[in-house]
Amino acid sequence: MMTRKTPKKWSQVTLKDLIEIEAIKNDKSIDKELYPELTRYLLILSLFTGIPYSVYEQMPINKLKQETKKLNFLNELPKAGQVKYFFCRNYVWKVNYDVKKMTAGQFISHYELTKDHNKIFENANKLLALYCQPQWFGIKKKMTDEEKAERLLHAPVDAVYPLVLFFCRLYPSLLEAIKDYLTQAKEMLDQKLEKEINQQAA
Repeated sequence: MMTRKTPKKWSQVTLKDLIEIEAIKNDKSIDKELYPELTRYLLILSLFTGIPYSVYEQMPINKLKQETKKLNFLNELPKAGQVKYFFCRNYVWKVNYDVKKMTAGQFISHYELTKDHNKIFENANKLLALYCQPQWFGIKKKMTDEEKAERLLHAPVDAVYPLVLFFCRLYPSLLEAIKDYLTQAKEMLDQKLEKEINQQAA
């Protein structure tokens, strides 16, 4: 395993890292260890540094305490402010907050990706792919939702966290927006049908 620079803040942690952290936290087999919480912490430390878990097992307690202090920022949640743009994988990603621009397929995908609250961050890259558009020097880059989701695995957590919170809270109002849209569409169809009937009767 190659060593990596240990992150000091959430902006240096990717969504992919977060998914791996969640997998460690939810791994029931670790509960069988003598000190499960310490085991989890050392696995997370190993994930970030690239130093094998076995090395940390042999480390003196005093030195280990110094190592674990490096990840103290994980004890605090990222800030939840509004994110309009963020940088990921050579692109600036613009966030679309206008739900009226969503397609019916994207609406269905949103529902599928957020109905299981335990898997929201596991599916966060796919969720963000529905709302985020990559740009290169201000020019929109065409990508499928699948291609965007693959790149967004490497998005920084300080951008991902507030966006996922926002779009999950958005769902009730999203339903209302879709309801309004369908009502307007029905009215337009009714008017068109009535016009055609009147023309035929004339």
